Amino acid sequence: MNTAQAFGILLVSHFSVLPLVGCRAQTDAGAATGATKNSLASTLQDAGAPFGKLRLVDEIDCGAVTGARPFAEAPAGISQVETILGKACRVLPRSGEAKYFAYRIGQGKGLKAGAAYVLAVEFPEDKSRAMYIVNRGAEMVRGVRTGSALGDVLYTYTNNNNESLKIPLSGVYRSWKSLFFLHDRMFELDLASQNAGGEGKPRTGKPEDGFWIAITQSKAENDPLSAGAAVSRIRLYEVPDMARLNVPLRLPPAGLPQRHLFWREEMADGVIMGRKAEERGVTNQTDWFEYKARLMQFLGMNTFSKDLLEFGHNQGWDSGPTNDWFNASAHPQLWEDTLTMLGKYNFHVLPYYEYTGAVGQKGLGTQKRAMPLSGAKAYTHIHWTESRNVDLTDPDTLVDAKKVLDATIVRYKDKVKFAGAWFRPRPSQMAIGFADATLARFAREANSNAAVTREQLKSDETLLSRYYTWWFSKRREFLVALRDHLRANDIAGADILLTSDASEPGRSLNGPHSIVTDDVVTWTKLLAQPGHKSIRVLPYDQVVREDRHLEALTSPRSTWGEWEWQHSDPQSDPASYTNTEGVLLTYSYNRAYTASSVKAFDAFRTRSGLAAIMHHPLNEHSMEKSLGYIAADVEYAGPYSMLSEARAMAYGDPRYLGYLAASSFNRGFPEYVRAFNAAFLALPALPSTLLPAASADPDVVVRAIKTPQHGTYLAIVNVGLQDKRVYLTLPGKGKPFDATTGQPLTVADGKLALALYPCQLKAIRMQ
Repeated sequence: MNTAQAFGILLVSHFSVLPLVGCRAQTDAGAATGATKNSLASTLQDAGAPFGKLRLVDEIDCGAVTGARPFAEAPAGISQVETILGKACRVLPRSGEAKYFAYRIGQGKGLKAGAAYVLAVEFPEDKSRAMYIVNRGAEMVRGVRTGSALGDVLYTYTNNNNESLKIPLSGVYRSWKSLFFLHDRMFELDLASQNAGGEGKPRTGKPEDGFWIAITQSKAENDPLSAGAAVSRIRLYEVPDMARLNVPLRLPPAGLPQRHLFWREEMADGVIMGRKAEERGVTNQTDWFEYKARLMQFLGMNTFSKDLLEFGHNQGWDSGPTNDWFNASAHPQLWEDTLTMLGKYNFHVLPYYEYTGAVGQKGLGTQKRAMPLSGAKAYTHIHWTESRNVDLTDPDTLVDAKKVLDATIVRYKDKVKFAGAWFRPRPSQMAIGFADATLARFAREANSNAAVTREQLKSDETLLSRYYTWWFSKRREFLVALRDHLRANDIAGADILLTSDASEPGRSLNGPHSIVTDDVVTWTKLLAQPGHKSIRVLPYDQVVREDRHLEALTSPRSTWGEWEWQHSDPQSDPASYTNTEGVLLTYSYNRAYTASSVKAFDAFRTRSGLAAIMHHPLNEHSMEKSLGYIAADVEYAGPYSMLSEARAMAYGDPRYLGYLAASSFNRGFPEYVRAFNAAFLALPALPSTLLPAASADPDVVVRAIKTPQHGTYLAIVNVGLQDKRVYLTLPGKGKPFDATTGQPLTVADGKLALALYPCQLKAIRMQ
């Protein structure tokens, strides 16, 4: 469910298909001879880090003017060929509405369903640019941005908390590379009548047909500094041996607590939810989740997460034979089958719940026991989230939630290693309630048995403040009880994570819609031009210095009119959990400004450490309409793709590091992702101490993690935007080893010399 789906939006458009525009004849599926196909298919080329030599299956020269490869663009004739940095590129102009160009790749090349492939898109990093890459072969979309481009769109259903930083441009070509597993059936390019769930268009494409790759961008006003998409070549490689590409994780010694890396996908599983096999992109649903597991091994991630409740609805687990408790899933064995498959992998499992009480015909959530302070029927104007809710102060809610955990975790405790449970209520699902029964509980427990009314609460700020304090304490009691329930049922060390931030992009800064930037002058001029709405510009340094993001996370949401957003989506109260073990309020972050304050991260730290979740905006319905519904994450290019994670590690040192992804999760610069992940997971999940004297360069942050019997670990992070050569003063007398490889490091004159690229995390063990 998403904004557009709820409004029942159907998109209608068309595109032009130009069969004689494309690339070199030698890669044309229609013209190539069998000999040409075989020679190309057997060609081994260096696909670059981290892949090395792979079999080149197909290649598109986007700068070529003639050819017979199927090609499409919208509007017709919109793309042009230009020479950039000495190479011919196909480009999209920066002006006007959303647009794209697209090629069919792999047609007649012997592609195999379920096989691993690498899609590589070569683009110039000459200017600030943003583009989205649509891979119909695996129903994946991901955006990439360079320089000061926003990437995430400026105008959409939500405030995307846009940030524009002067990220250095390399002045050379980069290659965006994505590992994926080819689906059994694929969408064609035109999806004008497709809705957000994937219905409306059949998946008629087969591996032998190849599949479409589209390069798209939003309308110009959504990213005013982007010079437009530009691509020189698109290559498709086959991966013959996936095991060779798995990250060899070197985890902390036995007995030391581990960290967790995981993701949850928002708009992705439509690919497998058809009731009939021929309606699904991947026929065997479990195969699709195994593709996720194999991607995790490739990226170096160790914790599998899947939504089991989406807006409260059953997402593929056995809730019983009737619809009384939860409406039964059309695929009740999906969760059990997935866990059985995951038994082959050494992963932790962290199920995700958008809990609003049971939503079946006799379910607790349908009773809507939480009531707004006004006494109205709804907290917000978002009608599809207002049909159900729970009152966390009601003992029946705890009984119901425990039953959910029993059915999805406790029942399967012998199949996998459960890390715990991750809750994230959406608007109004776990709201602050003011029903008569709730007021009576408050009177008994926190108001000396003196009855209160909603009118009294509205008129007495002191009384209302005491009510809020009581309610937040009840939320904490509820979460602690769920922790205890899992641990009492032999889920050893189970943690409960609560993401109290219901928004996709994460909490917005208090006040008007903003762009945070280190180039205030440029953005002030841009936003003064016609076509832009009232958006303020905030200096990056000021936002970080004043801890504006922490203020946003811990402040009640603003509201208007008759609505009660401040009660629908209660703020985080991290101080309530500082001394709590096993329950963690997650810290929402995404932009660099959200990940650059020690104070902000420390506010969310508990006795069990810190959980930080990257919130990706959906960017939904912002691309050319004939491409259908698109939701996509956006990342910086090259090493800067790890900018926010690197700063989260330097300034926060989280134990749990997760992603709320807009659609099917992937990464486009895996060489940097894998290096970060391997270093992150090599570090034990124990408290760390900042060592400001270890580095003379303020951009190189060093944290020390002391262990009882295994020496001291160091987390070294380059939070800057330039390469660094540093000489570190090491604590103690131990010998340093690379914690990810075990290789010894050389110390000269008491200093350790390190070369660090931007946003790099290095893990070292001192023994």
